[in-house]
Amino acid sequence: MKSQASLSTYSAVFSRFTRFAIVGLSGVFVDLGMFYFLHSSLGLALTISAMLSTEIAIINNFIWNDLWTFNDVSLQPNISQKLQRFVKFNLICLVGLILNSLIVSLLFYKFQVNEYIAKLIAIACVTLWNFWLNLKINWQLTNKTVDVVVDI
Repeated sequence: MKSQASLSTYSAVFSRFTRFAIVGLSGVFVDLGMFYFLHSSLGLALTISAMLSTEIAIINNFIWNDLWTFNDVSLQPNISQKLQRFVKFNLICLVGLILNSLIVSLLFYKFQVNEYIAKLIAIACVTLWNFWLNLKINWQLTNKTVDVVVDI
């Protein structure tokens, strides 16, 4: 019985991680699309366009994670709680962005890994980092929450 519960927990976490990754992938398209629009269409400076498009992607990802990935945990109607989650999500993503840059630089400059391979490795690492921190800090899951997800 205990191993079945463990398997159910892992299955629920894997399901959430899959949704988190899908949302993250949508964020890549939002980021690139907004970057193109801001920089090429509106003529904003490169750095401003990059910063704004990244923040818009973070907002996109927060909304979809709150509505879909962690919808059973984010049912609180309190706008203050939602705003707190958004601020935490933004901070976690900021740390993830810094980690991403450090990993790419370390792999490329120190270990001579191809820059695109280094970027893919960094994305994988930071995705795991962002998911784990959001799971533990932002959308805290309890055993009861996991049981509800498994039963669905």
